[in-house]
Parts: sequence; C-alpha cells; structure tokens
Amino acid sequence: MKSILILLGAIVVAVAAYFFIAPREQRIAMLDRVATIGELSGGEKTPRIVREQQRKERIRQDNTWTPENRALHPIEYCQAQLEKLSENASRLDVQAHKYAVAKNQAQRVIADSEAQLSDIAQFLKEAKSAYREADAAGKWPVTIRGFALSKEKAQEKIVAAAEKRPTLQSAIARNRVLLATLEKKAVRVVEEQKKIIKTKERIQIVLNDLNLKKVVEGDDSITDVLNAINDSLGALGTNYEDPSIDDMLVPDKSSTIKVSFDAIMAE
Repeated sequence: MKSILILLGAIVVAVAAYFFIAPREQRIAMLDRVATIGELSGGEKTPRIVREQQRKERIRQDNTWTPENRALHPIEYCQAQLEKLSENASRLDVQAHKYAVAKNQAQRVIADSEAQLSDIAQFLKEAKSAYREADAAGKWPVTIRGFALSKEKAQEKIVAAAEKRPTLQSAIARNRVLLATLEKKAVRVVEEQKKIIKTKERIQIVLNDLNLKKVVEGDDSITDVLNAINDSLGALGTNYEDPSIDDMLVPDKSSTIKVSFDAIMAE
C-alpha cells in the first residue's frame, strides 16, 4: 500500500512539473480538458460554445494589456509601453537616416544635372556662333572648344549636345518631385518622434508616481490615467518598419501631375 502511495505521489509531482514547464497554450488546453472531464463526471455542464469563448477570453487576458490587466498591473504596463516606444523610436531613427540619405542623393542629381545643362547651354551658344561665322565665311574646319571640326562634325556635335537636354531636364523634374516627397515624409517622421518623446515622458511620470506610491495601484484614479495613456498610444503611428528605397521614393500623385502640367503649359 505504501509503495502505491509513493507511486501515486510521484505521478502527481511529474504531472505538476509538466504542467508548470509546459507552454502557456498547453496549460490552458489542459485546464480546459480537466474542466470537460469534471462536467462529464457529473458536474454542471457548460455548453461547448461557452467553454470555447471562455478559453478565448483566458488567452486574451493572458496575452493582451486589457483594461483589467492595466488596472491590476499598472507598473508592468507602463514598463512594457516604454520598451515598445523605445523600439519604435529606434525604427524611426532608421527611417529618418534613410530619408536624409535619399534626400542628399536627389539633391546631388539635381545639382549635377543643372550643372550639365548650364554647360550644354554655354556650349551650344559658342558652337552655334562659331558655326554661323564659319558657314558665312565658308571657312572649314571650325574650331570649337579647342577641337577642329568639319561642317558635318560640327552639326553632329551641336545636335548631340541638344539631345542631352531632355534627359537632364527630366532627371531634374523627377528628382525635384522625389525631393519634395522625401521632405514631407521626413517631416512626418520628426513629428512622430516628438510624439513618442512626449508620450514616454508622460508614462515615465506615471511610473515614477507608482513607484513612489503617490498613486496607489487599484485606485480609480490610476485607471483614468492609464486609459489616457492608452489613448495617447493609439494616436501614434503604426508603420515603423524599415522602408525600402522604392517605398521611400514614391512621389505624391498630385505633385507628379503638377510637374507634368507645368511642363505642358510651358511649351
């Protein structure tokens, strides 16, 4: 008899140990099965659909900062939100850096293209003037920027230079639109960063008060404070992931249309 009791005790200890080391979802499922067995053995029967809803609610309470969990564990809630905000702040820092790099790149393209256009304009001015003088005097080859060119070659160079202009003009217009888009997105990132800083400061004040017992856990006032914090968190943005360069450089449709319209009206 004694050996049987020892064996049963060992089984109970083993089951208890397994229960405590099992994942949370398995523990909940085990409790559900025990409840079902109790009902089948003569206890009050609960409809399956009710048991399923109760199981979902237990999981929700176990994995979500519900109003009940916030009220019961305000310190842990504040700590968790500060950690989440810090993670989001780091993601925003990455976005801000990428936007700054992309803006610099767009600015360089614009500056380089404008410099090339200026040089082409000056070249065409010199080349056309030299060509007209040589053609009027019938003196060939003509010297343009130190190069002696026949009439045909002079024509080729003038046409080739002029044909470069549309590509450069398009690059300037496109990158100006992209630059404007990046600047808007960068401004939004800065605004979001400021919101996160203010929200973190607000939560930290509440956390300090809780730690100093200025606000008592379970008091009705803390519930109002935590609800206000939760509302502030809900007002923040949600997309803090690292953006691809393609996502970053998508221009606003209205800006693209305006650039195209202005170009058409200028013709």
